[in-house]
Amino acid sequence: MSPRALVRLEGTVYSVPSRWAGLDLVVRIGATTVTIVGRDGTRILHPRKRFGQRSIDYRHYLSELARKPQAVRQVLPDLLRDLGDPFPAIWDQLHGAHGPREAARLFAKVLGELDTYGAAIAVPALTRALATGTPLLLALTPARSAPTPVALDAVPIALRDIAVPSGCAADYDAWLLGGAA
Repeated sequence: MSPRALVRLEGTVYSVPSRWAGLDLVVRIGATTVTIVGRDGTRILHPRKRFGQRSIDYRHYLSELARKPQAVRQVLPDLLRDLGDPFPAIWDQLHGAHGPREAARLFAKVLGELDTYGAAIAVPALTRALATGTPLLLALTPARSAPTPVALDAVPIALRDIAVPSGCAADYDAWLLGGAA
């Protein structure tokens, strides 16, 4: 396995997830497919190619592409092909609103979130965002849970009757200095 997460086999190059770079892997060659098996048993299936050809799946490099917007622009057609829907529409929206350079930066952030949360969470969120007009990166931000209310009997009796409508940093300064707000 090369440091670039590429397997060279019989004069052909196949991609694997970037986290596999440098690892020893098992490769099974079939008549029409090449199966690469990682240490955890995960299987990567590629169509078998002829000598000198390449089989690169850019989904294997999401973490690297998330850090390198210029690389996103360089591999964009193949990346969009590998990602499938809704990513071409996402790119079109970003490109139309921001131009190619800023769109690549924002798309790289989307790829980072896709890598972090996985397609099962990111793709439905992005699809909803496109349909509703929600900003894409906002749609990928995990929902913040509401604070858990504290049971009244868990609050000390001396504090139960104190009502705090809102906090203000200046109030804390006054309390710390022994004064009242």
